[in-house]
Amino acid sequence: MNENEAPAKDPICGMTVDTATALHAERDGETFYFCSEHCREKFLSAPDDKFDDNKSGGCCG
Repeated sequence: MNENEAPAKDPICGMTVDTATALHAERDGETFYFCSEHCREKFLSAPDDKFDDNKSGGCCG
């Protein structure tokens, strides 16, 4: 991970990702980072209130 970039948590699967290289999307002025295109697409297709910030573990694959 780049020393200047803080890690981020994928809002779909909870995986920690490198913000310098991860896929990302914006919602309501906030940038969200993803481990894969699958998680990014799932995020983009879901309503704003359907995310659980307590997820952790691995990728949803």
